[in-house]
Amino acid sequence: MQGQDKIKKIEIYEQNKLFLECTKNYSFPVKYIDDKPVDNILMIKGKKMPMLSKGTPVNVIINTKGGDRIRYACKIDMSSPDQLNVTLNSANRQELEDKRRYYKIKTEINCRVADVTKNGEVRAYNPNLYGKIQDINIGGVFIVVLDGEEYVKGDILSFTTILGDARLEASAKVLRVQRTPEGEINGYGCAFISVSSAQEEMISSYVNYLQMEERKLEREKELLEKEMHG
Repeated sequence: MQGQDKIKKIEIYEQNKLFLECTKNYSFPVKYIDDKPVDNILMIKGKKMPMLSKGTPVNVIINTKGGDRIRYACKIDMSSPDQLNVTLNSANRQELEDKRRYYKIKTEINCRVADVTKNGEVRAYNPNLYGKIQDINIGGVFIVVLDGEEYVKGDILSFTTILGDARLEASAKVLRVQRTPEGEINGYGCAFISVSSAQEEMISSYVNYLQMEERKLEREKELLEKEMHG
């Protein structure tokens, strides 16, 4: 179970319909069987909450601040107007793919590559190499490194960049080498490694900002086209 401080929202679905949603007033008290802690009880408190009968099958979806969505198939333990309990069994845990999480969005931000790890050996660049990040998502980046050597799948690049007003220091493993039709390298598709929850939240916030700006431009374009065509 994610730490409670890493949870953004909890959703409970009954027959594929949203039954209850909360961002606060929930807890995970420890449950003991034969003096051993097992599973996790989710306890939600409130006022005039909707009710379900004990034993009703539900899906509980935990949304984390890092963008993960985790589903538990459960049954209602207790339901009243001021409290709802369900047991989150790890055997019924499923990580859901969030398309927004892996949606790559175009950008154009500078970065500095500090070092590369090849076959377990780290080699620092002094001075750092100059690069550009051309798309980004919570899972990784497409990066162009200028005046550097050629990298291969499995190499790890450590870099620094600025996302909005936040400084990100991260490492990413090369998954794909992209070449031009003439065979020249024009960038590397990389996956983030060892990213902390704070870094995930930073990246997610930046991606969300870019998506909002993208939608804003699309709406402005639509309005302009309507005005032009009457």
